[in-house]
Amino acid sequence: MAENAKIPLCTHAQVQEAGVLKVAHPQHKDISMVLIHKDGACFAYRNVCPHFSIQLDNAQGRFFTYQNRYIMCAHHSAMFEVDTGLCVDGPCKAHSLQAENVVVEDGQVFWLSHGF
Repeated sequence: MAENAKIPLCTHAQVQEAGVLKVAHPQHKDISMVLIHKDGACFAYRNVCPHFSIQLDNAQGRFFTYQNRYIMCAHHSAMFEVDTGLCVDGPCKAHSLQAENVVVEDGQVFWLSHGF
């Protein structure tokens, strides 16, 4: 993969409609990413809770949010701020989700590799 890759993930409409969307990570095949729509923006994190390194979604691939301000780990109820990824409540309080670089252009969500 090129050092400065810009990889399409999905349409912005898909994220808006779902609110929270799981997509494959373009660089790490063993993990996924979570895209979250809030106030017209798209936030992206690795789908890995800092507590025991498990996925945030449940077995059915569903994510839970609280008042569109927090994303909640389905396994241990840790609450993460959508805007920052910071855990504000739960077993990994004060730890953060790992952010991913994304940009919305022409209705498409793109993942930006490091150094782009």
